[in-house]
Amino acid sequence: MKRERGAALPAGDSSVLAERELIKKAKAGDNAAFRQLVDAYSKRIYNIGLKMLGNSEDAADMTQETLLKIYRNLGGFRGDSAFSTWVYRISVNTCRDALRAVYRRHERVFSGFGEEEAEDGFPEVADYSALPEIIYIEGEEMRYLQRLIDGLTPKYRLVVTLRELSGLSYQEIADAAGISVGTVKSRLNRARAAMRSQAEQDAEQFPQLLRLMGKEGGARA
Repeated sequence: MKRERGAALPAGDSSVLAERELIKKAKAGDNAAFRQLVDAYSKRIYNIGLKMLGNSEDAADMTQETLLKIYRNLGGFRGDSAFSTWVYRISVNTCRDALRAVYRRHERVFSGFGEEEAEDGFPEVADYSALPEIIYIEGEEMRYLQRLIDGLTPKYRLVVTLRELSGLSYQEIADAAGISVGTVKSRLNRARAAMRSQAEQDAEQFPQLLRLMGKEGGARA
């Protein structure tokens, strides 16, 4: 799946330097510089919210709340981590708060989100699933893939979204979600296994899925 991009900044090292300069100016009260940061990250934040919360209205509210938190807390950003990781961490926490509110309204227990889990403590995965990141599907199959991701429980949907949609490394996901790299890998592997299983069940409707996964004409190594 293609990695998303926000507003263009210069490529490579110059992009990092340009972003640092914008952060410095924004901290000093330069609203135009902050607006450039907003332009660069707002779409990424929105897409995370859309995947985690499931509808555009909540995603838009989450985006605005996240940007407000970034504005209020920008002075506290010390640069110990990449700015993008810091932004993703705020985005993830804002989604968590929104999901907890939904669960409280429905008097459901919200547990295990963003916490360490034992390797053998595999909580339930929802009815749907997703495919490995090497698979890119267009049209109906792409919409099907989106439904699979949407059907994952929050903590699995989170790591799949950050990996597949945002293109984060394992370490970046761990930093953003507040879990270990081992837990990131475990959750991704378990989610993908459930995704493949669901795709195989649905292969009669979408035969291309098995072909893409190498289940026809010989499995992939």
